[in-house]
Amino acid sequence: MASLKKRNKYYSIVFATRIDGKQIKKTYALGTKYKKIAEQKKLKYEKLYQKGEINPFDDDWNLQDYEKYEQLEGTSFTSPVLNSLLKKFLNEKTNVTEKTKTAYRQVITQFMEQVGYSMPVRRIDAGDIRKFCLRPDLANASKNNYYIHLKSFFNWMIEEEFLDENPCDKVAVPKTRDNFVDKIIDEKDLKLIIQKFHAYQKKHRETGAIQGYEQMQFWFVPLITLAFYTGLRRKEIIQLRWQHVFLEERFIRVTDTKNGSERVVPIFDPLHEELTRWRDFLGLPDKGLVFPSPKSTANQEIALTGGTITKRFKFYATEEAGLKKSINFHGLRHSCATFLLRIGFNVIEAKNMLGHKSLEVTNKYVHLVPEDILRTAGRTGMITKG
Repeated sequence: MASLKKRNKYYSIVFATRIDGKQIKKTYALGTKYKKIAEQKKLKYEKLYQKGEINPFDDDWNLQDYEKYEQLEGTSFTSPVLNSLLKKFLNEKTNVTEKTKTAYRQVITQFMEQVGYSMPVRRIDAGDIRKFCLRPDLANASKNNYYIHLKSFFNWMIEEEFLDENPCDKVAVPKTRDNFVDKIIDEKDLKLIIQKFHAYQKKHRETGAIQGYEQMQFWFVPLITLAFYTGLRRKEIIQLRWQHVFLEERFIRVTDTKNGSERVVPIFDPLHEELTRWRDFLGLPDKGLVFPSPKSTANQEIALTGGTITKRFKFYATEEAGLKKSINFHGLRHSCATFLLRIGFNVIEAKNMLGHKSLEVTNKYVHLVPEDILRTAGRTGMITKG
């Protein structure tokens, strides 16, 4: 595991391990010429390594920095360092997607670049968090994003008993304005987008600008109808399979979710009509992707890409239908949340259908768009025409 080496009267500690069959050694000067002290340090660092609190084979770790922080603390330091915990944290994040893990890794790595990869976690304070999250060059949304990821990381440390309190709790980040209203469409807008889609397709087929099955985008109308009436995430739609769609029973079972938990969503009448028509068009399949790419063959099923879906929706919604430039595909999820609350779903029911992790997220949608506010105010009889 570790051994001592003496050179020019001074001792060093040598760590050894095997990676892919190759022996790797790392040597660190202990700064002492006394064998007894060197042996004590060797025993100490061996234990820290065995407990996973240090990683001497990490290029960003060094013994001198670690001992410097021990001296600053004024006591024997047994706090693990940031870099050793990041790997453990990500390995235990089994209920999130790889995309979410990547976001955690990027934010926490940037933070380590600021405070030091070998910084003992108990040395991190609110000042470090403020310096990283509240930089003047960051937009408020980015400040909140960095803060949320770090807070989750430090909360995990508390659960694992590496820390007693979260340094993020003493930091106030600026609130961001929820601009859901700018991204929400209603059923009238949805019908307009579909109408403009059909008009565009008809016009360009007649001129010969659109030719072939792939360019005709038959998937577009059933897909955006499903997104609006179910609130499924883009990835959930892409991976949705017919064996999880129960048209007769009028529900969809969503299995591949962001939070790792299954949920059931109802199939409203407008969606039922579109999915029935779409399934007939595909030849009444009982399994396979609900929205296979036109590039699929009899021997190979290919999924639509998220980029294709996003770009096509943006084009037909903003360029052809003339809706606000802020409208995007993810806005259909916001639109579904507002739609559910308007037709009488309570917050808990909407939360369960949308697959939100907490009520706090769903509560953001418990608001009235401007038209609703004016309509409600008008019913009071306290607004009259001048």
